[in-house]
Amino acid sequence: MTPEPRTRNRDDSNWQREIAELQEEGRRAFQARDVDSLRRIFADDLIVNSPIHRIHDKDTVIDLLERGVIGHSSSVEHIEAVRRSGDLVTVMGYDVVTNPPSDAPIHRRFTNVWRAQGDGWRLLVRQATVFTPTNA
Repeated sequence: MTPEPRTRNRDDSNWQREIAELQEEGRRAFQARDVDSLRRIFADDLIVNSPIHRIHDKDTVIDLLERGVIGHSSSVEHIEAVRRSGDLVTVMGYDVVTNPPSDAPIHRRFTNVWRAQGDGWRLLVRQATVFTPTNA
């Protein structure tokens, strides 16, 4: 059984801070290939619609990251909306990542859905789509 996320005591008044901390922890863990932290943050039934147009579950994401098939050299996240509906929180925004070997910046729109579970929050759904920024 996977341990609960780092948030120790889900206090409904602090959910926004907890989600922001988990977003950052997940971003850093992915970039550092810290699969132990990601196993803790990801829900066991995580589903990801990846930017390469493939659907992955938790085990597949962890495996691809461990084998170096996916990963980022850098990652900057810009959160534009956070909404809560009961035990679900939706986070939307965009990020700019670089991936080896080219390290060319890649712009992606993303949606993360967090679910309250036990004493913390777990990432349940992630979707990311590559886009070309405009000057509009």
